[in-house]
This record gives sequence, structure tokens and C-alpha cells, in this order.
Amino acid sequence: MKAQELYRMVSLIRRVELKIVEVYPGDVMQCPVHLSIGQEAIAAAVCRFLGKNDPSIGTHRSHALYLAKGGSPVGLFAELLGRINGCSGGYGGSMHLVDLENGLMGTTSIVGGALPISVGMAMGTMRPRIACVIFGDGACDEGAFYESLSFASLKKLPLLFVCENNRYSVYTHTDQRRCSRPLRIAEACSVRTLHAPIDAANDAVTLYGLIEGEMGRLRSGGGPLFIECDTVRALDHNGIRDDIAHGWRPAAEAELVKRYDPLILTGRHIDRETREKIDGEIRDIVESAYASALKSEPLNAGETADKALFP
Repeated sequence: MKAQELYRMVSLIRRVELKIVEVYPGDVMQCPVHLSIGQEAIAAAVCRFLGKNDPSIGTHRSHALYLAKGGSPVGLFAELLGRINGCSGGYGGSMHLVDLENGLMGTTSIVGGALPISVGMAMGTMRPRIACVIFGDGACDEGAFYESLSFASLKKLPLLFVCENNRYSVYTHTDQRRCSRPLRIAEACSVRTLHAPIDAANDAVTLYGLIEGEMGRLRSGGGPLFIECDTVRALDHNGIRDDIAHGWRPAAEAELVKRYDPLILTGRHIDRETREKIDGEIRDIVESAYASALKSEPLNAGETADKALFP
């Protein structure tokens, strides 16, 4: 059953983002989008360990986190469409998602900006609850990364750091930016670490099993935990373009996208009939959610902002 639930979440994230890819050229969504296609398994597996009372925060690429934390597809679509029933009231767009009911305190467009906020969340979190921050490897080039690790370690905070390492900060490879893995920095700060190579990180079932034991230690007072997940970004840093085909990243990246597709790797753990049934159900859910969001009331930004500022 666990494998089916994990596959269902990976399928939901993929189908939602494919719907975004489908409609985005029509300019119905007028905010920038940063897609998680190729990285879905990480949020799917990690969020299985997070309850509604575990505060979490993400970055500009957080559709997967929002959905895996329990967010509504209608709320996500409505937010991207600028509707008043969007998860952030239509104001946030793709990069600023909120779902307080499910413990998603927000997401931020500032690279590395979520890290110190997560430290603050952890300081206000009493075990066995934990706080969680999911971020990309580009955030590890920021000074806030070092400071957050150091302080979390010093205070033995109940904080889960999850680095989605797709090796690119926009189009600049990690080899041009850093002399060692982000995980090594965490080790230098005396933070417990766990490395998930791409064949594990992109398989939600395998990743779940890999981190299960460490999550227990985190909740029982073992101090912060840093998980580095190797993965691959399928599309452009921003938007729906195939940047590999346009030459912005090497062609070898396309082979990684195919070989380590989270939908395929996670799907290996259940039979074909079950996969097809789940995919069909998810397809219907997503189509219905988008249609509902599209029909919802648009945000009149000027009028609503005035009322909020000058009641």
C-alpha cells in the first residue's frame, strides 16, 4: 500500500505540472513557473514523514512540496491563474505558495532565503514535531546556508534539511561553483548527513526506506539532519522550455532524465494494472481541478490590495 501511495503522489505532481506545460503557452498563467518534473520523488517520499503539525518551507521550485504536503491541486492551479481561491489568495503565484492547514508555512523566491526562516521555525517547534526545509543546490552557495547549518547544529534543533541537488544553478554546473558537496559542509558543522544517489533519490519507495531510520532519530532529539538527494531537472530553470534541446545544458542530461524518471522508477514497485488505474484516476482529478480553478473568480489585484492596505 505504501508503494501505491508514493506512486500516486509522484503521478499527481507529474500530471499537475504537465497540465501547466500544456496551458502555459496560451498566457492564461501570467506568473513565472519553476517546474519539478524529474525531481518529484524527493518531496513525495520526504513528506510522507511530515504531519500537519510539522512546519515546512520551500523555495521557488515548490509545486511538488505543496502537493506532497497535502495541498489541493485546485488551490495550486487557482494561484497560478491569479484567482481569489488560490492557495495564496492569487497574490503569490508559483513561487509563493502557502497552506497553513497542512503545515506549509510558505515558499520563497529568494535563493537561500528559506534556510534561516526554517531555523526560526525549528526554534519554535517542540519535539516530537520537527521543521523541514527543502531547497536546491544553488542555495548552498549562499552565506545563509552555512549560518543556518551552524546554528541548527549548535542548538540541536529538530530541523530536516533536504537538498535537491540537480547540479545546476540555472545553467551553471556545480563543478564551476563549488569545491565539494553541500553534504560536506553539513558534516563540517557536525550535522548528521545522509546521501541519496540519483537511483535512490528519484525512486520514492527506495528513498522512503533509506531515510526512515534517520527520521526517528530526528524526532527523538538527535539534532538536525541533512539529506542530499541527487536528481535531475527535466526542463528549463524557469518556464516550460526544453533547455537541453536548446543547448543550455549538455545532451547527456537528457539521458539522465530518461534513465532516472521518478514515475518509472517508483512505478517498478507496483504492478502495471495498478499503475494504469492510479494514472487514470490522477488524470481525472487534475483535469477536474484545472477546470474548477479556471472557472473561479479572478483576483482584482488593485481593488483587493487597496482594501487590504486601507480598510
